[in-house]
Amino acid sequence: MKISLGAVFVSLLSLAANAQNVVNVDVPKVNEMIYNKELLNITYTIIGTQTTNPPLNNYYPDSLNVDFVWTEHANTANTLSLQVSSGLNTNAYPGGTQNVQRKDTFRVPNCHFFSRYPPTAFDFSLVFTPIYNTITRTNGSIIEPTGTPQDKIIVPLAVTVDNSTFPKC
Repeated sequence: MKISLGAVFVSLLSLAANAQNVVNVDVPKVNEMIYNKELLNITYTIIGTQTTNPPLNNYYPDSLNVDFVWTEHANTANTLSLQVSSGLNTNAYPGGTQNVQRKDTFRVPNCHFFSRYPPTAFDFSLVFTPIYNTITRTNGSIIEPTGTPQDKIIVPLAVTVDNSTFPKC
């Protein structure tokens, strides 16, 4: 039986394009409306490797970081961020037999922040970054994990600012 290199390459590209995430963001949704000073709920799910068919080949991140990021419309090089959370738990359910949902919160900045970075001039998002630690053996060699690491998850947000009490907001 002959297998062409082209067919193998196309199959590998297909697998890479169809890689599944082991962490999904449930809340907030893409382009969800958020309000200044709001306590924003963040909900994410750790997918059990055995709950998918075929089982996932990805490996779990050691933790998850979340950043609030804003980029100026007129100058996309002007991107700023602040850390929302770091070291969020990404432990899977034992044996990966079911999904695990976890929660966190973020206090959205007040109207003073949004008067400096107005939603009419900036795009806002939450960026979820899976963190993969390297494992070093006692002899100094590094253990390379197998599987596919997950990319960042970017959740664009729409911001509404209540300036009715400015400057005392």
